Amino acid sequence: MSSPGYVWEKMFVAVHCLCGEGTFKKRIADATTAALIRLNDEDLDGDLAQDLKFILDRTKRNMKAGIIQRDFDELERDELIKRMLHVLAETTGSERS
Repeated sequence: MSSPGYVWEKMFVAVHCLCGEGTFKKRIADATTAALIRLNDEDLDGDLAQDLKFILDRTKRNMKAGIIQRDFDELERDELIKRMLHVLAETTGSERS
């Protein structure tokens, strides 16, 4: 199990990648390879664990050879971003732990 600070750091990098240029599929692939691939479901517990599992199901476990396999519809993309921001916000302050 990683510390909440480690999860915060990786989620920060991932969100930063989402703010870059290119298609959403490219940006989420960048976020995955730069940070999310290093996280595991058990790195958080409670409600945040559910969010992290959702995130990793659509990123880390949806990637093959550096390419996101399945596309996202608008609702799923919005839900993914919302959960990423929730994990980032809830682990803020942990980065100094």
